[in-house]
Amino acid sequence: HTKFMPTSYLAYAVDFTGDGRRDIWGADPSDALASAAAYLAKSGWQRGAPWGEEVRVPSGTGAGVRDAGAWAGAGVTGITGGALRGAGRAELVLPSGAGGPALLLYGNTRVIMRYNNALSYAIGVGHLSDRIAGAGPLRAAFPPDAAGLTKDQRIELQRLLNARGFDAGTPDGVIGKGTEAAISAFQRASGLAVTGQPSLDVLARLR
Repeated sequence: HTKFMPTSYLAYAVDFTGDGRRDIWGADPSDALASAAAYLAKSGWQRGAPWGEEVRVPSGTGAGVRDAGAWAGAGVTGITGGALRGAGRAELVLPSGAGGPALLLYGNTRVIMRYNNALSYAIGVGHLSDRIAGAGPLRAAFPPDAAGLTKDQRIELQRLLNARGFDAGTPDGVIGKGTEAAISAFQRASGLAVTGQPSLDVLARLR
């Protein structure tokens, strides 16, 4: 089910099932998903156009907004080196700086942000849609986090915690309350200062 403000419900909710009710709360999510689609369509969604794409950029290229043709002229290509997938106004973003993935965002990303005005949300929704359609993961790796851990290291930390009997949940590289509680329990059992925070030191001790 998708999130709707009351005003959005009044403006965009639809009766997709034809039962005479715009039911975005019931067990059947059809009306809810169709209402979200109506929201996007009325906000300017271009059917068949990409939301964005991972790209290769020449060294020293910074974030900014240009026409897709201008980006191509500046040497920006699709991630495999081919032509860009989109057209029109496009924004180049580097979510984690020059060391991580580079993304070129087209008009459909701005439509997603009409629904939720957060860039990370829009990128997440767009990338998930590509994955559902059969695309692979992003090619460029994200750099280490503030604790100095890569995603693979965070997953390893969670796996090692689970193996030691400290329940960190499904190893997915996302450090949430469950993983923090497991780290705290491990630190307490090991006579360490209890911070609940992941670190290279905690990972080394688990190894």
